[in-house]
Amino acid sequence: MMNELVVAFAVLLAQPATSPSIIFDPASPDASGVHWIVTLSAPYCGGVRIGDGVYIEPEAPLSLPGTVAADAVLFDGKAAEVDLQAGVLRVRPSPALAQSMICLPGNQLFTVELLSSLGLANPGAGDYVVDVWIGSGSTLARLPIAIAAPGATPWSACDPFQARVDEAPEVLQSDSAALGQAPCETPAAQD
Repeated sequence: MMNELVVAFAVLLAQPATSPSIIFDPASPDASGVHWIVTLSAPYCGGVRIGDGVYIEPEAPLSLPGTVAADAVLFDGKAAEVDLQAGVLRVRPSPALAQSMICLPGNQLFTVELLSSLGLANPGAGDYVVDVWIGSGSTLARLPIAIAAPGATPWSACDPFQARVDEAPEVLQSDSAALGQAPCETPAAQD
């Protein structure tokens, strides 16, 4: 019985591994004070296993400022230790934080956030890339960013089902207006 509870608890805590991703908020052209959220996954045992850190290197024309204060970066929502060299930002959990000694099966999701206080800005509309890797010897992930021009066609326009869902409120309003103008008919009396 105890072994079954331990297995059930471990399964509940396990999160599925996902591909690395990045989002910019806001993702509009020429925006300033942009918040970057990088989502990654790694094993967890006494802390997230990231070796010597998570590395973030934006490709031109994206760039980081010349200095990065530790309070402008979060590691999984908590304080981080940062180091910026030659345009590459290394982020680790702050050594002042206590880490759980529990080991979890599989990879666990975590985030690295570059807060709006860092002063990041978006370039004009286009497709861009931010390179991210975990530990000095790991594989590079090239994370795409699409910054859409104002008034650009949303991706939902390319999906016929999503396009029907998007136009449903207009169809409903049109049908309601037509019903409101139709004369009411009384059902004929049954003999």
